[in-house]
Amino acid sequence: MFNSTHTFVGLAIARTGLDDWVPRAAITAVIASNFPDIDIITALSSTATYLEYHRGITHTFVGVPLLALGFTAVMYIFSGNFWKTYLVALIAMSTHPLLDYTNTYGLRPFLPWNPTWYYGDLLPIIDPYLDAVLFTGILAGEVSRNNKRFITWLCLGIVILYLGARLELRSMATSQVQTFAARTPGSEKWGVAPQILNPLVWEGIVQSKKQLLEVRIHPWDHLMTETVRLERTAPSKIPKQALDSRSAMVLLGFARFPIMRVRSTDFGYRIQIFDFRFYNATTNTALGSEIALDRAFHISKETLSFQKTIE
Repeated sequence: MFNSTHTFVGLAIARTGLDDWVPRAAITAVIASNFPDIDIITALSSTATYLEYHRGITHTFVGVPLLALGFTAVMYIFSGNFWKTYLVALIAMSTHPLLDYTNTYGLRPFLPWNPTWYYGDLLPIIDPYLDAVLFTGILAGEVSRNNKRFITWLCLGIVILYLGARLELRSMATSQVQTFAARTPGSEKWGVAPQILNPLVWEGIVQSKKQLLEVRIHPWDHLMTETVRLERTAPSKIPKQALDSRSAMVLLGFARFPIMRVRSTDFGYRIQIFDFRFYNATTNTALGSEIALDRAFHISKETLSFQKTIE
């Protein structure tokens, strides 16, 4: 989720009464709710390093309690109560991977033992409606300080109702895309994703052996239209040297719906691997790895970024 959501959730947690229970609960909860994203420092190395480690160990069942412990050791200087501060930090920090799980980017909660990605497919990475409810509650609590705790619980109740409505819409969208996948020859897997501005419109992706399809779903009206169709290149047609490159291995470890393309050039071969989740049909761009091979199949250049795709 976007860090505004993590921040608002952390502040709401403190205002449920924890800010009267232990000193500096608000600042503890706000920092702790964002702390797992400390892995952003890996971006200083390269995009590939960031993609490899983001939402990694700092977002796991192992990492969160240890991070909360280290953070509490610092905040204890200001709060004066270690275990109460640790409980606040742990609760707030635990909401971070839970919120991240709800979107299509995914989460690897069982690292370092299991690198499998799990996807909630429930909320967009930026959810303006969720942020609006939480932010309104924060402002209302400032205006009416005597009712701050009640307002906070009321807003959290509205958030729960909103999530319940999203769950029902996801269930309806899932049912429609499952039916579509069942009618698609050679379908292998599928997924759904919510739109940012219109909660009543969802996107569905169906992967078959030969192609990837994107459909627009209106679950409330039971309508669905195909919007994008891209052909897939069989992995066996991609030179092994390209697949063994660092950018390709990182991208394939992350991609949920990978597409591979290969083209001959005057100097050798151009190979591109991108994730269909992040494909923009209007600009023909996607998050992808591009590897250039010479005629001897040596890597002459590789990149990992949002880029134009091979047509």
